[in-house]
Amino acid sequence: MFHSCQDAISICKKFGYPYLFITITCNKSWSEIRDFMHKKGLMPSDRPDIVCRVFKMKLDEFKEKKHI
Repeated sequence: MFHSCQDAISICKKFGYPYLFITITCNKSWSEIRDFMHKKGLMPSDRPDIVCRVFKMKLDEFKEKKHI
């Protein structure tokens, strides 16, 4: 915990204090997840790898649109 605090202080010294904080969460009801799981008769908890892949795709798409 102490090292994380020290890392944050170092980042602020180099780049300045952050002015924006974004939280992104995964929604198990996204159509990509829901459609895949429904076809296979699975629950999202059965295939966390698929949920993670869809989340990563959505995150990359978000960053690609120059929001970050």
